[in-house]
This record gives sequence, C-alpha cells and structure tokens, in this order.
Amino acid sequence: MLQKLLDALIDIVLFFPRLIFAGVVEMIEVMLTWLPEIEVMDLQSLFNNLGGQILYFLTVFEFGYGLTAIMTALLARFVLRRIPFIG
Repeated sequence: MLQKLLDALIDIVLFFPRLIFAGVVEMIEVMLTWLPEIEVMDLQSLFNNLGGQILYFLTVFEFGYGLTAIMTALLARFVLRRIPFIG
C-alpha cells in the first residue's frame, strides 16, 4: 500500500517534467524534418577524382601516416584526460 502511494506521488511530481520533455522532443523532430537531405559522396570516387599533382604531394608528405599519427595522438589525449589525477 505504501509503495503504491509513493509511486503515485512520484508520478504526480514527474508529470510536468515528462510533459515538457515530450514537447521538446516533438519540437526537435519537427525541426529535423525542415533540414534538407545531404547527398553523401562515395569516398572512393572522391579520391579517384583527385588530380595527379595532388596525389603526388599527398604521397610526398606521407598523408596516410600523418593522418594516422594525428588521430592516434588525439585518441591518446582523450584517454589520458579521463584518468583521474593526470588529466
């Protein structure tokens, strides 16, 4: 009996926050329908359309290694900041 009373009290207290949350979610769903669809290009076709000069400089500057090194450094920084007393 006491549990049912507490559940009813919690439902009464949380009625308006749940109502506001549902309204905000509905507004966001409506606003998302206003956005235009974005056409996503295939990454392989994008690289196939690069010119020879661009591919030459990407090879000379070792773009693949550089991008991997940058992403690894960013990931390591993210992980280290999550450790207490270090970040």
